[in-house]
Amino acid sequence: MFLIRLWHYFKGYVIIIVSGLSVERFINICTRRQILLWDIERLNDAAVLMKMSIRGFRNARSAARKSRCRVRIKAKKGLPFLIWKYRKRKGFIIGLIAFAALIYLMTSIIWSIEITGNYNVETGLLMKQINEMGIFRGSAKRSINPKYVADMLMLKNRELSWAGVEIKGTKLLISVREGIQPPAMIPMEQPCDVIASKDGIVISVMAKNGLALVKEGDTVKKGQVLISGVLESIHPEFGSKYVHAMGEVMARTWYEVKEEVPEKRIIRIRTGLEWNRYSVYFLDFRLRLPSGRNPFALYETSVLDKSPVIMNRFKFPFGLIVEKHHELKEEEQALEKEQAREFAYMIAMNKISEKMPREAEIVDRQMQVVASEGREYLLVTVECTENIAIQQELEGIDGISH
Repeated sequence: MFLIRLWHYFKGYVIIIVSGLSVERFINICTRRQILLWDIERLNDAAVLMKMSIRGFRNARSAARKSRCRVRIKAKKGLPFLIWKYRKRKGFIIGLIAFAALIYLMTSIIWSIEITGNYNVETGLLMKQINEMGIFRGSAKRSINPKYVADMLMLKNRELSWAGVEIKGTKLLISVREGIQPPAMIPMEQPCDVIASKDGIVISVMAKNGLALVKEGDTVKKGQVLISGVLESIHPEFGSKYVHAMGEVMARTWYEVKEEVPEKRIIRIRTGLEWNRYSVYFLDFRLRLPSGRNPFALYETSVLDKSPVIMNRFKFPFGLIVEKHHELKEEEQALEKEQAREFAYMIAMNKISEKMPREAEIVDRQMQVVASEGREYLLVTVECTENIAIQQELEGIDGISH
């Protein structure tokens, strides 16, 4: 509804009063001639208020004569009448046209690019690939094909399982989802076994192809064959059949880390001194202002973007960037026994997380304090459930026998 009213305002319209004994006939004639009327309101038995476009008003004169109605203009509305009113003020007209052109330009380009959902794939890499497609802040929205951008990101990054691109206002939104990197696959025509990638206790076996050699509750070692790709016939004279074994073997696995419990740790605190570096930017063009040299050897940085914002939503593509460098100093902090163990536990869990595959599910955690050579250690054990099945080619076999 708003867009329709805006369209009428740009084209211009008049508010008219039609009076006479045959007002209904006037409306019918205009309808047959496809003259648009809207916001019709009856004032009394012989008068009706309505709105009509400028062109429609010109074409309605004959309808008024045929219906013997009197048509009187009550008001003139819209941009054409506004321009006519101020036609002698050239500065105002030029400013109005320039303002309209600026609004059109500002709403037809991309002001910001936002990438979400990536954890392992660096944002800088994705941004570089987008720039290689000719897309920058300041690019025209109509020159961007969202489907093409999404497809190219998927082709260039095998780590991505999904990519979506959407233009929302003046912002280009890129959402990605990272998948688990699959192990190198053996061609389907190549015979292979399914073996254990690590030690564990079998929870379930699902053999899609091949002969399962283990069952629930079996303890398996790394490298042990779980699903065989060699099928032996009950009749020795028929020999063996080699297949491409496939399947999933879920097992309980354990990860263990031994971490020393520290008596103290090094912490970094701010001294209260800071040094700032300033830059101005417009879209992707950035100019660093002279700020001198950073006097701190040890520091941390925070970045503030001071671009103008309207109503906390509309952000302009230019502004001032302030890089605040806060000086740090290192201090030793003595740890109480519980604090030291919590600190050691956190380090141990980080190390375990690096060893565990992302799809593994933790079902239990155990922590044990052990002493050795006058030092205290924390032994952290994590029990998981995960798929330990991986494929391994059968040596000396060139192809599947049928």
